[in-house]
Amino acid sequence: MAIEQQHASSIHLGHTDASPSEVGFDGGRLEVLDRHFQQLIGDGKLQAASYLLARHGKIFAHKSMGPRVGFEDGGDLQPDSLRRIASTTKAFTAVAVMKLVEDGKLYLEQPVSTILPEFDTPLHKTITVFHLLTHTAGICPDPGYYLEPYPRGWWNASEQDNWIKGVLSGPPRSKPGEFYNYSSSGYGILGELIGRVTGMHYNDYVEQAIIGPLGMDRTFFDVPEPFRDEICLVAPFDAERLTTSTKQPGKMPRAGGGLHSTLTDLWKFGQMMLDKGAFRGSRVVSRKTVEAMTRNQLFKVPAYAWGVQIPSKNYGLGLNLFLERGELKTPATFSHEGAGRCALHIDPVEQLVAVYFVPTAHDGFLPESIIHPSNIIWSGLR
Repeated sequence: MAIEQQHASSIHLGHTDASPSEVGFDGGRLEVLDRHFQQLIGDGKLQAASYLLARHGKIFAHKSMGPRVGFEDGGDLQPDSLRRIASTTKAFTAVAVMKLVEDGKLYLEQPVSTILPEFDTPLHKTITVFHLLTHTAGICPDPGYYLEPYPRGWWNASEQDNWIKGVLSGPPRSKPGEFYNYSSSGYGILGELIGRVTGMHYNDYVEQAIIGPLGMDRTFFDVPEPFRDEICLVAPFDAERLTTSTKQPGKMPRAGGGLHSTLTDLWKFGQMMLDKGAFRGSRVVSRKTVEAMTRNQLFKVPAYAWGVQIPSKNYGLGLNLFLERGELKTPATFSHEGAGRCALHIDPVEQLVAVYFVPTAHDGFLPESIIHPSNIIWSGLR
């Protein structure tokens, strides 16, 4: 696999349903967005970039640029290329949990210890499903969350004979409900809960309950061999993950970051959430569930996230509601992002869904690839 930066010389166009002007968007802002991404690619900050924008249920922009990079000569990133969506998988996990709440299989204030005996300890027995969904359980945050110089990877715990005990090892970071600590391992626990309650592997339930009904036929936990030549890779890690099944017995479900998808498929998921739980006649969850997931569930809960101190974190049920200072997005916007990197933003006021892949092998957060594009996009709304 050759990973090499090159300037984006071509812009590739994907399927659209309408022109920007037909949905009340300034098409000139798309040219600004294209130049912004091409500059980042030319400067070596991004490998490539692609995006899809839809308003009122109609796709009006769908583009890609830059090198895809694959196992061999990958050619250019295409609008329908597959990409690891990392933590955006958590939004699927949250919807799956809420479906089980709707069906009376779980309730949000249910102690996790009623299903997983490893939680039946003085330190963990008050942790609930709600705490896991909102990253307030107090358990193992993601490595580097506190900018610690030598972070401990939660995946080390997943290799132990009892990975749940591995995740719970050591002192809690805080009492349940006291602090927001972004935790992928907490979502791994949610994946295990889904499996125990349904009698199905987490992957199978998400595929049956969400991916299938939405017609997301290019979204996979384990990417089939025929599709692997269409994947955008940015690092050897991406390729290595493809060789290992995500359904290994006794291992942590990849409920915090296991999916590969495309711009169009992620739009289908986002449009379903925008349309209160249904997409083109197929209902995934109820209107009331989407309303609960997209309203703030935390009150005066502080967070210290990768160097940013937040006195009161806004967060729904598995969805981010927090806006950075100066962001142009409507306050009602909800979202999820994924490392490596991708973004899914949904604005119910403007009826806008924005999806973009901005793959880079560089470590750390690059605001120009996530915050800047959203400001360019939202500035085009008429």
